[in-house]
Amino acid sequence: MLVNDAKRIGRRNMTVGLAKLAAFSLLGAGPGSVALSGYVAGNPKNGGRIARSASPRFIAPGEEERHALTYMAFASGRDDIWTEPSGSNAGLSWVRRDLVDVAKAIGATEPVVMLVLGEEERAIARQLLETPSKRNPVIHQRYEGRASGIGGVELVLVPDGFNDYWMRDTAPVFAKSADAPDQQVAIGFNFNGWGNANSRSRYAPRGSNRTKPAHFYQPFEKDQQVAALIAQRQGCELVKSTLTLEGGALELDGQGTAIVTASSILHVNRNPQLFDVEMDGRTVASATLRPNAKAEVEEELFRLLGVTKVIWLTGTAVFPDIGAEDETDITNGHVDFYAKFLAPGIVAYALDTHDATGERDLTMRHQQELQGQTDASGRALKLVPLVAPQSYGQGLSTRQKENFAAGYINFYICNGAIILPMFGDMAADAAALNAIAPHAAGRDIVQVDITAIGSGGGGLHCSTMQVPL
Repeated sequence: MLVNDAKRIGRRNMTVGLAKLAAFSLLGAGPGSVALSGYVAGNPKNGGRIARSASPRFIAPGEEERHALTYMAFASGRDDIWTEPSGSNAGLSWVRRDLVDVAKAIGATEPVVMLVLGEEERAIARQLLETPSKRNPVIHQRYEGRASGIGGVELVLVPDGFNDYWMRDTAPVFAKSADAPDQQVAIGFNFNGWGNANSRSRYAPRGSNRTKPAHFYQPFEKDQQVAALIAQRQGCELVKSTLTLEGGALELDGQGTAIVTASSILHVNRNPQLFDVEMDGRTVASATLRPNAKAEVEEELFRLLGVTKVIWLTGTAVFPDIGAEDETDITNGHVDFYAKFLAPGIVAYALDTHDATGERDLTMRHQQELQGQTDASGRALKLVPLVAPQSYGQGLSTRQKENFAAGYINFYICNGAIILPMFGDMAADAAALNAIAPHAAGRDIVQVDITAIGSGGGGLHCSTMQVPL
C-alpha cells in the first residue's frame, strides 16, 4: 500500500515518483514577518558584516565548543515509520544498531542522553549497548575502555515523547543570553514535518486544511513537542522563533557566521510570510519571494543566535522554481549535508566529483558559492572538500538504497572526537579522514559505519543535538 511504503522514506531524500504527489499549503507554516532594525547588508564576497543598531538577545556556540551532553533518540516501531523487515530501507533492527554505535562513539568522550519510548525499547537499547556490533566492533571497545566518569549513554524513558529519531531537526538549538552568558536558553524553530504540515494523510494535524494530495507523510505531532520536552529537561526557557526551520538547516561557527541553504528556509511551506502568494482555492498556485525575505531571515538569526553574517548556498531545486511534483528532497537541501564548520574560518564541504549520488552539479555550484567567502570577522574561509563515496549501501537491495544519503559532511564534533560517517568505500572513507585530520584540533577521528541510517535518508549528525557546556 502506497501510504505505508512511502512513509518509510525517512528524513532526507524522496524519489521523484513520490515527490510528484506533493503540493503546497500556507496553513501552519509560520507567523508574520519580522520588522527590521538598522539593517545594512555587507558584501558577502568581501567579508562585509551585517550592522544593526540593536544587540542580539542570544548567542549560539559553535558545535566544536565544549558540550555538556548530546541528545539522541532510539528508533521506534510505532507509527510504522520504521518497520521490520523493510523493503525501502535497512529495517528497524539495523537502524537501531547503527544509532547505538553512534551513541557509543560519542559516549566514549561525552555524556549521551538517548530518549526511548517504552520499557521494551529500553531493554533492546540496553542489550545493544552491552554488545559489540559486527560492523563497528572497535566502537564498542573504545566505549567500554573509556576512563571512569567520562561519557556514557543514559537511556531515558519518555513515553509518547517523539515520532522519529532525527533530533537535529526536532530538538531545540541551544544558545546563551547575550547579557548573561551563564544563562542558557533553548530556541524552538517550530518544527512542522519539514514543511509537510498540511497533508491529506490521516496523520495530519487536526488544524490542517488538508490541501495536499499526498498520503505518505509520516506523523510528527509528537515531534513538534520535542523542543519543549528537552528544554524542560534542561531547565531552560524555550524561546520560539518567528521562523519555521530545522536544526539541520543551520550551520554556525559560534562567532557570528552562519551557512544556510536558501532552498530549506526560503520555502513557502515553512515560511509563507516571506512570499507573495497567489491561491487557487485553498492551495498555493504560485509564490514569489519578497525582496526583503533574506534580510528578514538574517535579522531573526541575529536576534536569536547572534549571527552577523549569513552565507547563502543555493541548495536543492524547490517550488516555485520547479513544480511541487519535481522536488526530490524532503528536507529541501539541509546545509548539514553540504557544508559544516570544522572550526571558525574552516569549512568542510561536500563534493561529488563522480556523480555517485547524482549531485555533482549541485555540489560544484556550492563550491563556487563558497569560494572567496569570508566569515563575520573578515577571515577568508579555508575550504576542505570531502568527496562523496563512489560505492555505498553494501548489504542493501537496490530499492533499499533509493534514498541513501551518502556523504561525509554529516559528521559530528563532540568533546574529544569527530564522529565521521563510513560507507564501506575504503578509498573514499580514508580520503575523508585524511582531509579533516589536519583540522581535528587534537580530537580523535572516529569512523562509524552508518549504512542503515544512510538508507533512511539521513546521517549521523541528523540523529544528534548538542547541549553546550
